[in-house]
Amino acid sequence: MLFALGFFGRIALHDYHNIETIMVSIFLASMLLPGSTAAVVSVSMIVLSDIYLGYFANSKIILFTYTGFLLVSLVTTKLKNKIEGSYSARTLYKFTASGIIFTSVFDTWTNFGVFWLGYEHTLENLALVFVLGIPFMIYHLLSSIFTFTLIGFPLYQALTSKTNEEHAVSLTDIEDL
Repeated sequence: MLFALGFFGRIALHDYHNIETIMVSIFLASMLLPGSTAAVVSVSMIVLSDIYLGYFANSKIILFTYTGFLLVSLVTTKLKNKIEGSYSARTLYKFTASGIIFTSVFDTWTNFGVFWLGYEHTLENLALVFVLGIPFMIYHLLSSIFTFTLIGFPLYQALTSKTNEEHAVSLTDIEDL
């Protein structure tokens, strides 16, 4: 399901740059799956959607993009115990904050990649790339706030909530004690 959200969401939203479901899908995979499985799901959705969209062999920035997404997976896997939680405002805040932080780090890294690969290496050009990237970053941040808050958090809660039957079993087990 997480692969489908990232892969098909990326293809469906292809014409709307920086509105994407890949990052939230990678985040959720890293929250819900063991680290190595999350990495396989993450890489698979990125590579296969890039192949489908024709980016795989034609993009100079691909190394920065892929490593940026893998950083999201790695950090989430390491910090998931601090992020996870019950259906509460606090957990919703952590999901939204994660989206903002990961998007900021990802965009900073890929902007650096644009500078490194396409510009003469001067401080003026570095500043130019980051200034030119501000509108895209703002748009991406708004997208991430939306996807992490309105897709990621509810989906995480739905996939981690116990069913009524599981609650009944737990209560029975407690009563037997």
